Amino acid sequence: MQRNTQTNLAEEIILRGAVWSLIGVIFGSLFVLLAEALVARVPEPFDLVLATVGAAALTSLFYGSMRLTVMVANFTFIAMLVYTWQGPSTLDLMPLVFIGAGVGVAVGAAYGFKDKSSRVFCAEAKIIAGAVAGVVAGMLVLIGSLLFDGVTRETLAMVAAPVGVLAYISLAGWFISRCHHLLPTFVDGTVVGLGVGSVTGLVFLIMAGTLDSALLGSEALQRFVGRVEASWGSTVVACALACLPVGVVRAILRVPWYDR
Repeated sequence: MQRNTQTNLAEEIILRGAVWSLIGVIFGSLFVLLAEALVARVPEPFDLVLATVGAAALTSLFYGSMRLTVMVANFTFIAMLVYTWQGPSTLDLMPLVFIGAGVGVAVGAAYGFKDKSSRVFCAEAKIIAGAVAGVVAGMLVLIGSLLFDGVTRETLAMVAAPVGVLAYISLAGWFISRCHHLLPTFVDGTVVGLGVGSVTGLVFLIMAGTLDSALLGSEALQRFVGRVEASWGSTVVACALACLPVGVVRAILRVPWYDR
Protein backbone atom coordinates (compact mmCIF):
# COMPACT_ATOMS: atom_id res chain seq x y z
CA MET A 1 0.00 0.00 0.00
CA GLN A 2 2.80 2.40 0.92
CA ARG A 3 4.63 1.63 -2.33
CA ASN A 4 1.44 2.32 -4.32
CA THR A 5 1.01 5.62 -2.50
CA GLN A 6 4.58 6.61 -3.28
CA THR A 7 4.12 5.60 -6.93
CA ASN A 8 0.92 7.63 -7.22
CA LEU A 9 2.64 10.65 -5.67
CA ALA A 10 5.56 10.34 -8.08
CA GLU A 11 3.18 10.15 -11.04
CA GLU A 12 1.27 13.16 -9.75
CA ILE A 13 4.49 15.15 -9.36
CA ILE A 14 5.61 14.31 -12.90
CA LEU A 15 2.19 15.09 -14.38
CA ARG A 16 1.71 18.37 -12.57
CA GLY A 17 5.26 19.44 -13.25
CA ALA A 18 4.76 18.75 -16.96
CA VAL A 19 1.40 20.57 -17.08
CA TRP A 20 2.72 23.63 -15.30
CA SER A 21 5.82 23.66 -17.50
CA LEU A 22 3.57 23.56 -20.57
CA ILE A 23 1.59 26.51 -19.23
CA GLY A 24 4.89 28.32 -18.77
CA VAL A 25 5.80 27.60 -22.40
CA ILE A 26 2.46 29.03 -23.58
CA PHE A 27 2.75 32.11 -21.38
CA GLY A 28 6.39 32.69 -22.36
CA SER A 29 5.64 32.36 -26.07
CA LEU A 30 2.77 34.84 -25.89
CA PHE A 31 4.86 37.20 -23.76
CA VAL A 32 7.62 37.27 -26.38
CA LEU A 33 5.21 37.83 -29.27
CA LEU A 34 3.45 40.70 -27.51
CA ALA A 35 6.62 42.28 -26.12
CA GLU A 36 8.25 42.36 -29.55
CA ALA A 37 5.08 43.68 -31.17
CA LEU A 38 5.00 46.55 -28.65
CA VAL A 39 8.66 47.54 -29.12
CA ALA A 40 8.93 51.21 -30.19
CA ARG A 41 5.14 51.55 -29.83
CA VAL A 42 4.91 51.68 -26.02
CA PRO A 43 7.65 53.17 -23.81
CA GLU A 44 9.63 50.92 -21.47
CA PRO A 45 8.83 49.30 -19.08
CA PHE A 46 5.12 49.62 -19.84
CA ASP A 47 5.53 47.54 -22.98
CA LEU A 48 6.49 44.58 -20.80
CA VAL A 49 3.62 45.28 -18.42
CA LEU A 50 1.14 45.23 -21.30
CA ALA A 51 2.80 42.11 -22.69
CA THR A 52 2.31 40.42 -19.31
CA VAL A 53 -1.36 41.37 -19.13
CA GLY A 54 -1.93 40.25 -22.71
CA ALA A 55 -0.07 36.97 -22.25
CA ALA A 56 -2.11 36.12 -19.15
CA ALA A 57 -5.41 37.00 -20.85
CA LEU A 58 -4.56 34.99 -23.97
CA THR A 59 -3.38 32.01 -21.93
CA SER A 60 -6.71 32.00 -20.12
CA LEU A 61 -8.49 32.40 -23.46
CA PHE A 62 -6.83 29.18 -24.63
CA TYR A 63 -8.23 27.59 -21.48
CA GLY A 64 -11.70 28.87 -22.41
CA SER A 65 -12.16 25.50 -24.08
CA MET A 66 -9.17 23.27 -24.64
CA ARG A 67 -11.18 21.08 -27.01
CA LEU A 68 -12.03 24.12 -29.16
CA THR A 69 -8.42 25.29 -29.01
CA VAL A 70 -7.21 21.98 -30.43
CA MET A 71 -9.93 21.99 -33.10
CA VAL A 72 -9.12 25.53 -34.26
CA ALA A 73 -5.39 24.80 -34.32
CA ASN A 74 -5.95 21.68 -36.43
CA PHE A 75 -8.30 23.36 -38.93
CA THR A 76 -5.96 26.36 -39.13
CA PHE A 77 -3.03 24.09 -39.82
CA ILE A 78 -4.92 22.41 -42.67
CA ALA A 79 -5.98 25.76 -44.14
CA MET A 80 -2.41 27.04 -44.05
CA LEU A 81 -1.11 23.91 -45.73
CA VAL A 82 -3.61 24.48 -48.53
CA TYR A 83 -2.58 28.13 -48.80
CA THR A 84 1.15 27.41 -48.89
CA TRP A 85 0.69 24.60 -51.44
CA GLN A 86 1.12 27.14 -54.25
CA GLY A 87 4.84 27.31 -53.54
CA PRO A 88 7.32 29.98 -52.44
CA SER A 89 7.49 31.78 -55.80
CA THR A 90 4.08 33.42 -55.27
CA LEU A 91 3.70 33.03 -51.53
CA ASP A 92 3.03 35.96 -49.21
CA LEU A 93 3.12 34.98 -45.56
CA MET A 94 1.19 37.91 -44.08
CA PRO A 95 -2.24 36.42 -44.95
CA LEU A 96 -1.49 33.48 -42.64
CA VAL A 97 -2.64 35.57 -39.67
CA PHE A 98 -5.91 36.48 -41.39
CA ILE A 99 -6.46 32.90 -42.53
CA GLY A 100 -6.01 31.73 -38.94
CA ALA A 101 -8.39 34.41 -37.67
CA GLY A 102 -11.03 33.56 -40.26
CA VAL A 103 -10.85 29.82 -39.64
CA GLY A 104 -10.94 30.41 -35.89
CA VAL A 105 -14.03 32.63 -36.09
CA ALA A 106 -15.89 30.11 -38.27
CA VAL A 107 -14.99 27.06 -36.20
CA GLY A 108 -15.46 28.84 -32.86
CA ALA A 109 -18.87 30.28 -33.73
CA ALA A 110 -20.12 26.92 -34.99
CA TYR A 111 -18.78 25.13 -31.92
CA GLY A 112 -20.29 27.62 -29.48
CA PHE A 113 -23.65 27.53 -31.27
CA LYS A 114 -23.81 23.73 -31.30
CA ASP A 115 -22.31 22.71 -27.94
CA LYS A 116 -24.20 24.55 -25.19
CA SER A 117 -22.64 22.45 -22.42
CA SER A 118 -19.03 23.19 -23.35
CA ARG A 119 -16.74 25.13 -21.04
CA VAL A 120 -16.40 27.68 -23.80
CA PHE A 121 -19.47 29.38 -22.32
CA CYS A 122 -17.17 30.65 -19.54
CA ALA A 123 -14.73 32.20 -22.00
CA GLU A 124 -15.51 35.83 -21.24
CA ALA A 125 -15.21 35.26 -17.50
CA LYS A 126 -11.90 33.45 -17.93
CA ILE A 127 -10.51 36.20 -20.15
CA ILE A 128 -11.44 38.84 -17.57
CA ALA A 129 -9.88 36.74 -14.80
CA GLY A 130 -6.76 36.26 -16.92
CA ALA A 131 -6.45 39.98 -17.57
CA VAL A 132 -6.81 40.75 -13.85
CA ALA A 133 -4.21 38.11 -13.04
CA GLY A 134 -2.01 39.69 -15.71
CA VAL A 135 -2.32 43.05 -13.98
CA VAL A 136 -1.15 41.45 -10.72
CA ALA A 137 1.87 39.90 -12.45
CA GLY A 138 2.39 43.06 -14.49
CA MET A 139 2.77 45.13 -11.33
CA LEU A 140 5.66 42.88 -10.29
CA VAL A 141 7.21 43.35 -13.74
CA LEU A 142 6.86 47.11 -13.39
CA ILE A 143 8.35 47.16 -9.88
CA GLY A 144 11.20 44.87 -10.92
CA SER A 145 11.99 47.05 -13.95
CA LEU A 146 12.05 50.22 -11.86
CA LEU A 147 13.99 48.84 -8.88
CA PHE A 148 16.60 46.70 -10.61
CA ASP A 149 18.60 48.42 -13.30
CA GLY A 150 19.41 46.18 -16.23
CA VAL A 151 17.10 43.33 -15.23
CA THR A 152 16.59 41.06 -18.22
CA ARG A 153 13.30 40.38 -19.94
CA GLU A 154 13.72 36.65 -19.29
CA THR A 155 13.98 37.29 -15.55
CA LEU A 156 10.84 39.42 -15.54
CA ALA A 157 8.94 36.81 -17.54
CA MET A 158 10.22 34.12 -15.17
CA VAL A 159 8.62 35.98 -12.25
CA ALA A 160 5.43 36.90 -14.11
CA ALA A 161 4.57 33.43 -15.42
CA PRO A 162 3.97 31.51 -12.14
CA VAL A 163 2.52 34.56 -10.37
CA GLY A 164 0.09 35.19 -13.22
CA VAL A 165 -1.03 31.57 -13.39
CA LEU A 166 -1.46 31.29 -9.61
CA ALA A 167 -3.42 34.54 -9.56
CA TYR A 168 -5.62 33.26 -12.38
CA ILE A 169 -6.57 29.95 -10.76
CA SER A 170 -7.28 31.85 -7.53
CA LEU A 171 -9.57 34.39 -9.24
CA ALA A 172 -11.18 32.43 -12.06
CA GLY A 173 -13.88 30.77 -9.95
CA TRP A 174 -15.13 34.12 -8.65
CA PHE A 175 -15.32 35.62 -12.14
CA ILE A 176 -16.89 32.49 -13.67
CA SER A 177 -19.70 32.50 -11.11
CA ARG A 178 -20.51 36.14 -11.87
CA CYS A 179 -19.53 36.89 -15.47
CA HIS A 180 -20.25 33.78 -17.51
CA HIS A 181 -23.59 35.07 -18.87
CA LEU A 182 -22.27 38.26 -20.45
CA LEU A 183 -22.13 36.82 -23.99
CA PRO A 184 -24.06 34.13 -25.92
CA THR A 185 -22.22 30.84 -26.29
CA PHE A 186 -21.60 31.29 -30.02
CA VAL A 187 -19.96 34.67 -29.30
CA ASP A 188 -17.79 33.03 -26.62
CA GLY A 189 -16.76 30.43 -29.19
CA THR A 190 -16.07 33.15 -31.74
CA VAL A 191 -13.84 35.05 -29.31
CA VAL A 192 -11.84 31.95 -28.39
CA GLY A 193 -11.59 30.89 -32.04
CA LEU A 194 -10.46 34.35 -33.13
CA GLY A 195 -7.74 34.50 -30.50
CA VAL A 196 -6.47 30.96 -31.02
CA GLY A 197 -6.64 31.19 -34.81
CA SER A 198 -4.83 34.53 -34.97
CA VAL A 199 -2.06 33.40 -32.64
CA THR A 200 -1.71 30.11 -34.50
CA GLY A 201 -1.44 31.98 -37.79
CA LEU A 202 1.18 34.32 -36.35
CA VAL A 203 3.21 31.39 -35.01
CA PHE A 204 3.11 29.72 -38.43
CA LEU A 205 4.18 32.99 -40.04
CA ILE A 206 7.17 33.24 -37.71
CA MET A 207 8.13 29.61 -38.29
CA ALA A 208 7.96 30.01 -42.07
CA GLY A 209 9.76 33.35 -41.93
CA THR A 210 12.52 31.81 -39.85
CA LEU A 211 13.10 29.23 -42.57
CA ASP A 212 13.09 31.83 -45.36
CA SER A 213 13.03 35.50 -44.33
CA ALA A 214 12.63 36.61 -47.95
CA LEU A 215 9.03 35.37 -47.85
CA LEU A 216 8.15 37.93 -45.20
CA GLY A 217 8.24 40.81 -47.64
CA SER A 218 8.58 43.96 -45.53
CA GLU A 219 11.74 44.76 -43.59
CA ALA A 220 9.69 45.62 -40.50
CA LEU A 221 8.19 42.13 -40.45
CA GLN A 222 11.61 40.58 -40.99
CA ARG A 223 12.99 42.50 -38.01
CA PHE A 224 10.01 41.43 -35.88
CA VAL A 225 10.51 37.76 -36.72
CA GLY A 226 14.25 38.09 -36.10
CA ARG A 227 13.69 39.55 -32.63
CA VAL A 228 11.17 36.87 -31.74
CA GLU A 229 13.54 34.15 -32.91
CA ALA A 230 16.39 35.60 -30.87
CA SER A 231 14.50 35.84 -27.57
CA TRP A 232 11.89 33.10 -27.77
CA GLY A 233 14.00 30.13 -26.65
CA SER A 234 15.52 31.66 -23.53
CA THR A 235 12.24 33.24 -22.39
CA VAL A 236 10.19 30.08 -22.87
CA VAL A 237 12.75 27.95 -21.02
CA ALA A 238 12.84 30.48 -18.17
CA CYS A 239 9.04 30.48 -17.84
CA ALA A 240 8.84 26.68 -18.00
CA LEU A 241 11.51 26.31 -15.31
CA ALA A 242 9.77 28.88 -13.11
CA CYS A 243 6.40 27.12 -13.36
CA LEU A 244 7.75 23.59 -12.91
CA PRO A 245 8.40 23.76 -9.13
CA VAL A 246 4.95 25.30 -8.54
CA GLY A 247 3.34 22.21 -10.05
CA VAL A 248 5.63 19.92 -8.05
CA VAL A 249 4.87 21.67 -4.75
CA ARG A 250 1.13 21.62 -5.41
CA ALA A 251 1.37 17.87 -6.08
CA ILE A 252 3.29 17.25 -2.86
CA LEU A 253 0.78 19.33 -0.86
CA ARG A 254 -2.11 17.48 -2.52
CA VAL A 255 -3.70 20.74 -3.67
CA PRO A 256 -6.79 19.89 -5.77
CA TRP A 257 -6.49 20.31 -9.52
CA TYR A 258 -7.96 23.48 -10.99
CA ASP A 259 -10.97 22.22 -12.93
CA ARG A 260 -13.15 25.14 -14.03
